[in-house]
Amino acid sequence: MSAEHIKELIRKNDNLGKLLGVELTEVSEGRAYAELKVAKEHLNAAGVAHGGSIFALADIALAAASNSYGNVALLTNGNIQVFHATQLGDTLIAKAKEVSASRRLAHYRVKVTNTAGEQIAVYNATVYKTSTPLPEHE
Repeated sequence: MSAEHIKELIRKNDNLGKLLGVELTEVSEGRAYAELKVAKEHLNAAGVAHGGSIFALADIALAAASNSYGNVALLTNGNIQVFHATQLGDTLIAKAKEVSASRRLAHYRVKVTNTAGEQIAVYNATVYKTSTPLPEHE
């Protein structure tokens, strides 16, 4: 399954990603990059990017990376550490990378940075790799 197909599948079918404005910029086997420009809708009551927005960005990059082999992979465990607040107008970049994999489980690390290269968060996740192929057509 091609990287472009994975990008298009997630772009069309990930409704939260569409709502938030997440853009997948790169996908290859076991890796993916996604971006989010922090808008008013992403802010919490303190006026900084909501942790849920940061988590969702990282999780969408994880979805692209973990499904890049052509079969459905589903999150079983994920945790995030946020190091810095982000402001309205910042662009966040999530870079997902497979750390290890077995027949049924794979572990990923997703680093979230801003355009200045500052590390905003790190998301560690485990996915269950199913034998169900991703749909060929949306």
